[in-house]
Amino acid sequence: MNRRETQVWAQQLAHRLQQSNGGVVLLHGAMGAGKTTFVGDVVRALCPDAMPASPTFTIINQYAENIFHADLYRLWENENQTIDAVMQETGLIDLCVPGNYVFIEWPNDLQIPNAIKITIEVKEDGDREFTVI
Repeated sequence: MNRRETQVWAQQLAHRLQQSNGGVVLLHGAMGAGKTTFVGDVVRALCPDAMPASPTFTIINQYAENIFHADLYRLWENENQTIDAVMQETGLIDLCVPGNYVFIEWPNDLQIPNAIKITIEVKEDGDREFTVI
């Protein structure tokens, strides 16, 4: 997908999430694949006044009362970190409830029921390929 196609698809995902009364989206992909940019597109479709930014250092950003964006990359640096500990320590366990929109970059092996799993790959021509599970 090119940039415009990605924005249209982000709007479609936002609509799907709204129809489902929120949801959790797990984003996989290499650094620079466009995970944060894509989340920004979805967040702006959900809340046009939002100012999405990378949560790399804050771990979790909140853009509206019920819209959250987490980047767990730094948490996995500790090899002994467990999935349960990450969910508890970050408070994600309390955010992944109906009515909330939660986007998680670098989820590794997090298993969240009914989460939408998206993998983004950058192709040789610079376009992105999205795989949704």
